[in-house]
Amino acid sequence: MRLFSSAFLIFCSLFVFAASLSAAQILAGPMVGHTTTTSARIWFETDQPAEIRIDYWQEPRLLYDDTVPVPLKRGAASGRTVADSPHTGTVDLTGLEPGWLIRYEVFVDDRPVRAQSPQIFSLMPPEVPFPEEPDEIAEFSVAFGSCNYPTRIPIQPIWAQVARRRPYAFIFIGDNNYLPGLVEQWEVPEEDARHVFIDTHRTLKNVPGLRDLMASTPGYATWDDHDYGSNNGDRTFRWRDLSLEMFSRYWPNPSAGLPDAPGLFHSFRIADVEFFILDNRYYRDPNEAPDRKTMFGSVQLDWLKRSLEASDATFKVVAHGGTTLVNKTRFENWANFGSERDDFLAWVFAEEISGVFFIAGDWHEGVTNRLYRSQDKYPLYELLSSNLAVRIIKHDFSEDEREPGNNQWATPPYKNFNFGMMHFHGERGQRNVTLQIIDDLGNTRAELILSESDLKSE
Repeated sequence: MRLFSSAFLIFCSLFVFAASLSAAQILAGPMVGHTTTTSARIWFETDQPAEIRIDYWQEPRLLYDDTVPVPLKRGAASGRTVADSPHTGTVDLTGLEPGWLIRYEVFVDDRPVRAQSPQIFSLMPPEVPFPEEPDEIAEFSVAFGSCNYPTRIPIQPIWAQVARRRPYAFIFIGDNNYLPGLVEQWEVPEEDARHVFIDTHRTLKNVPGLRDLMASTPGYATWDDHDYGSNNGDRTFRWRDLSLEMFSRYWPNPSAGLPDAPGLFHSFRIADVEFFILDNRYYRDPNEAPDRKTMFGSVQLDWLKRSLEASDATFKVVAHGGTTLVNKTRFENWANFGSERDDFLAWVFAEEISGVFFIAGDWHEGVTNRLYRSQDKYPLYELLSSNLAVRIIKHDFSEDEREPGNNQWATPPYKNFNFGMMHFHGERGQRNVTLQIIDDLGNTRAELILSESDLKSE
């Protein structure tokens, strides 16, 4: 009998061990994606198809600091990762209390998953947090950055500084990771290209520090050339549709393009600020084309114009991986694509679209740019942040050492690790945005304050 009992225990142990080996595991995530005042999307990748359950409780707290004297609430929501690789999926939390704090736990196929990162985030603030004070609009911050090279900089100090400032969202504005850069490297079977996309996206999601930020801060993303495909890639890239599919699988944006126009362009809103995130690769003419005319394509630009016209936001932030404002022959500027850029800016002034400014990346520096021409009704501004974690620069240009062709700086450039911060504040009718470049030690390297009156015709 004793021998039988021992054998039975060994059999049970082996069975449990085998079952644990076959259980689904999380490969990446959780990542908090598109979030509103009352909903949130949480993203995962697993090693096999699985059911994901989120148990959460809502803490009655607005704007992180203001506690509401009412009972907390608990809830749960479920979703599945898809059957084909990569096994990604999202869980949508809906019907939440406006602007409250959310704490959450993760279960995979009903098995609890030990948290590897802080699993807590805030819903977006209501435009008017306290109805008894209708002129007090929410004060909040949004951070962004570009150019992240985990292969070169595997441990990245910048993310601790982003997390310290507790932005309501982070926008990954392009070159979020670095794929193979030569066209010849992509002359491979589709299976191999697919593996490279998957491995590169998954590696990024597990970078120390960044993984913590993604689990606790809503994130939005678009691409530039290095996370699209080959260096300076355009609409002729061999794997552009596969790249779009893989990027969309790994980034839980609110949408991607239009039914009749693939791409990554989308928009989202926080309080009285609307963000328009563009795709500067999928429709782009090749740089070497003698008659290159478009960076964004007519359908995407029509969408942007319609969206700007329909928006009643105080500030309208237009974002893509390159620069909108700089007139410079080097690099990949929108100004180098025929008259498309100037036609768009002329449209903004003609239609009197107020509150527009731009954020940008790609150049491995942090700087604010300003464009003011004789035909313009008011100056245009752009906060450019690049070099989240791509290289250490041994020298920073001073204001007297401007690079040829770029005399549009509103602040001197900073070349080492940095991210951009937009802080929106002020009462209704007197709203301001403070634009900052912040380094990996927490120092503010550039700052510019714009009022809503600065960005409209008098």
